[in-house]
Amino acid sequence: MRLNLTKDINDHSLKDFYWLKEELQAFCRNDWLSASGSKIEISDRIETYIRTGEIKI
Repeated sequence: MRLNLTKDINDHSLKDFYWLKEELQAFCRNDWLSASGSKIEISDRIETYIRTGEIKI
């Protein structure tokens, strides 16, 4: 069963599932993160945010 992509997800679960770039961008927009860049850049930005709360630009 796939989890919802929310700020309550842990970084391991983030990596365990396949996310569409559009899903990652929607998460960023909802949590005031930059939604631009490659899928890898966006995933890294979200992972940092989930682990530390830091918003990378």
